Amino acid sequence: MCVRTAEDKQYLALTLKLTPSGLLFLCSPALFGGEGSRMEGAEQTRLEEMLMCTVCQDIFKDPRQLPCGHSMCMSCLENMMDHSSDIPFRCPDCRTYFGQVIKVQKNYSLANIAEDFRENKRRKEEQTKNVYCNFCLEKKVPAIKTCLKCEVSMCKEHVKDHLEIPVFTGHPVVRPLGDLQERKCPQHEDEVLRYYCNTSRRYICNLCALESKQNNLATEASTVLRRNLTDYMDQRFTMLKKQITESNDSLRHLKEEIKREKLKVQNANCLNSVTVVLLSLWFIVLYYAYTYSVENQTLTEALEKQHSRVHQIYSTIAEFLVEHPTTSNTLLEADDEGAFNLDLDTASPFLGVSTDLRTVERVKTKLDYPISNKRFDEAPQILSMRCFSFGIHTWELEAEGYWDIAVSYRSIQRKSKNSSAFGNNAVSWSLTHDGKGKLFAYHNGRKKALSENLQSSRIAVTVNFEKGNITFSAVELTITQLHEFRAKLTQPVCLGVGLYRVDPLSKASVVKVS
Repeated sequence: MCVRTAEDKQYLALTLKLTPSGLLFLCSPALFGGEGSRMEGAEQTRLEEMLMCTVCQDIFKDPRQLPCGHSMCMSCLENMMDHSSDIPFRCPDCRTYFGQVIKVQKNYSLANIAEDFRENKRRKEEQTKNVYCNFCLEKKVPAIKTCLKCEVSMCKEHVKDHLEIPVFTGHPVVRPLGDLQERKCPQHEDEVLRYYCNTSRRYICNLCALESKQNNLATEASTVLRRNLTDYMDQRFTMLKKQITESNDSLRHLKEEIKREKLKVQNANCLNSVTVVLLSLWFIVLYYAYTYSVENQTLTEALEKQHSRVHQIYSTIAEFLVEHPTTSNTLLEADDEGAFNLDLDTASPFLGVSTDLRTVERVKTKLDYPISNKRFDEAPQILSMRCFSFGIHTWELEAEGYWDIAVSYRSIQRKSKNSSAFGNNAVSWSLTHDGKGKLFAYHNGRKKALSENLQSSRIAVTVNFEKGNITFSAVELTITQLHEFRAKLTQPVCLGVGLYRVDPLSKASVVKVS
């Protein structure tokens, strides 16, 4: 079952959660900030007071529990013991005297709570510092708010639009966040983590919660169907078994009656009209008995066939309803590898993509891909599945042949051969290798020949949103910068790959994303 952790502008206090290994961790329901942070701050101050050593007035470090139940840091206990050689040692909280020998033990639960609190406090301090406005490119201006829908941080001047213009109504604006990308769902990249799932022990988004609910409903429906089918089959088999038993009893009584009549006929000294009638009746009864026996056998065979068919249908339905949700849950807990994956929906029909969506190569024969508005129909190109809108990101690729590695907005044209090519428009920046070692830089239709000759097959492309830099480098024993573009990035950017020749083979693979 998934539990709601934060409502809009309503947040719960810090809670303690016990893991299966016995360790306690602090979970903050106010995961995404907001006005409720004041409540969180008050609870955090209260918790910090409870986790403070009475000797050093700091958060517990390696706490040891005294026989009276109070705890203190190990270093504080050793210092007090060193200065109390001639004075009886007493608990600094309750002043209890323990004698010459003191038995202490490590308080593992308190140690885990204190360490987790200290780590959460450090992480929050890092998240709230060094967050700058994404719109102020010329100088660093501290941000005061972050929009979770637009994925941008804004200063006091630029946040006015989100607060005043009606088109931004409904955009969740919270305190500045420095790790916004980490708060997005790895399965559904456009959704933000908002729920805590007790089953998988991690935060999930709205779509993940809906899928989990649907899986639970399917499992319950499967259980009910299994029970109803089982009850129905048991009732039918009981009734049919009873009918067959009654038919066999009637047949047995009839055979006994015929046998008695046959004995009477054999013992008769003469044939008379009564005997003839009885014999006729006996043959008639025997005929009907045989006919009934044949029909009974046919009914039994038909019943067995029906039973087999019902069981087959039941097994098919049960396997589909039971096993299908299990597959969904497995996919829900899969690792996030979307940053490495290439978007198959954008792939040109002249590009073949590997099953792991990390490698692409040029093919001679046009592939039969489904028709899509996102697909490059003319230019032999493909985009990455993940795009980034802030921070510093690097893709490293292994490339060979005649290739084009680019950084592009997702809004690039897809249906034109010239304007869709990387570097031939204002929304993409590319580095081209002609397959013979020569390099060219392209942007907005302008071509620039580079003096460097490429010796390495590994290329790194780095995007720095804060500085507005797009850098292409060769990765060998050292990293050699090949070319750098200066650009004012206003949209999320994706990795782009273009492959132009079959002979020699043009091929590229994404090997690292950071």
